[in-house]
Amino acid sequence: MRNEVKVGLLSLATILILVFGYKYLKGSNIMDRTNTYYIRFRDVGQMDASAPVLIRGLSIGSVTKIQLDPDSADWVLVTIAVKREIRLPQNARAILVSQGLMGGKALILDYPAVCLENCLPNRSFIPGEIAGMLSSMVSKEEVQEYAKSVGSQLNKILDTAATNENVQLAATVKNVHLILANLAASTARINQLLEHSAGGLDQTVQNLETVTNALARNSQALSNSIKSLEDISTGIAAAKPGKMIQSADQALVESQQALRQLTQTLADSKQTIVQLNEVVGDIRSGKGSLGKLINDPALYNNLNRSSRNLELLLQDLRLNPKRYVHISVFGKDGTPYEVPPEDPADR
Repeated sequence: MRNEVKVGLLSLATILILVFGYKYLKGSNIMDRTNTYYIRFRDVGQMDASAPVLIRGLSIGSVTKIQLDPDSADWVLVTIAVKREIRLPQNARAILVSQGLMGGKALILDYPAVCLENCLPNRSFIPGEIAGMLSSMVSKEEVQEYAKSVGSQLNKILDTAATNENVQLAATVKNVHLILANLAASTARINQLLEHSAGGLDQTVQNLETVTNALARNSQALSNSIKSLEDISTGIAAAKPGKMIQSADQALVESQQALRQLTQTLADSKQTIVQLNEVVGDIRSGKGSLGKLINDPALYNNLNRSSRNLELLLQDLRLNPKRYVHISVFGKDGTPYEVPPEDPADR
């Protein structure tokens, strides 16, 4: 046989073993012939898709799929696979129970009698119910049996005590009767409270389980955090906190001194600003030379005209120097000055 054929057969066998093992771990056997049924619940309480399906403690199938009901957002649709030899009657019901305080969920199929004819066909719907936490762990028959046994024993004791002629004992028996009556009323009240709060208790237990699992998953991170805190504490101890506090006190004293100097500087600046405001007020009111210079328009106009005349004089001196300077080498009089046609001084 060629090596390629051997490798192919080995791979096929490995795949088949993996598929069979996966189905087996999920509680189903691919060799079993099963029927499929559907159940609706308001809340499945974090039930796994591989939860067992039981009849009187015997596993006869498993949950294969859990999804929101496509026809209604208020329901969860659970799909189960039951061995084909199990014939369910029309009045069968599926009860969702808890397998202990920290256990998972399971489905119990309950029906009064074995179905001989007109049984539920494949892919039928089964009515679903949710059992409380206490009723999941202890059945009603067991509770009734224990209560009946305890009651009979108490009746024997009380009848024996009642035949005694002792008045005090008779009064004690009467008080015991009253206590038992009150206890019965309290028990009934507690049962009502437990029935109403069963869902909340289940959710609390599930939350505790979730927290425990989260702590287990993050135990390494918690250990690292604790070690980091220890390292920080060691570093603080090695850093001599007394010297650090002394340095901080010194820095605080220096900061206070700088703050006092800054306060004095601000006070001096405020006084300077007040004096500057007084000077500006005097200038605006026309006091002093600068105030008269700024507020006297006649002085401004005179300065403006003087500046203009000085500009014309300098321009005329540059253009007509002969008007102001006469140079005679041989002692002759200069020619008379002629005013140029573009003389700005004649304008």
